[in-house]
Amino acid sequence: MGDNEAVCNAQKGRLRVLVPSLWPVQSISARLTNAHPDCPPLRERAVNLTPATVPLAPSPSTATAPTNTIEYRVGAIVAAAGMAIVEALDERQHGALSPRTKMRGGDLICELFRWRKFLIADYPTFDAMAREHGAVVLRAAGLSPVTADLLASEVLDLLGKVVRTALN
Repeated sequence: MGDNEAVCNAQKGRLRVLVPSLWPVQSISARLTNAHPDCPPLRERAVNLTPATVPLAPSPSTATAPTNTIEYRVGAIVAAAGMAIVEALDERQHGALSPRTKMRGGDLICELFRWRKFLIADYPTFDAMAREHGAVVLRAAGLSPVTADLLASEVLDLLGKVVRTALN
């Protein structure tokens, strides 16, 4: 191949085409610019190392999980325990706390503790999952986002105390 010829590797299945250059070629880039018109320009043949889609960070879910999932069930228990706390605070403010409300709150925390023991191997971030889905269920029940987050956090703080007591 002489200096005045450019080589173009055409698309798959086609032969190599030798195209005589009209001008004296001084560098490789000049030879490539005078390539056959069927060859795509250099920019189109360049390799782009950046992905076509950029992965985005997941946003906190505002929709409730389907009702047949573990996350929804755990969230429902957290929400029920949160509402038991609200009921207990209301009773305490207007007199004495009834044994029925105490028992209901304790039973819900106990059930949440059993779910945690059962799922902790599969959900190492069980507390975060329970807090998120509990807050979603509380928001769906009509509570403000701040109140829902606060109640879910209080329930999981109580659960943390039960877990620490059980481990000692």
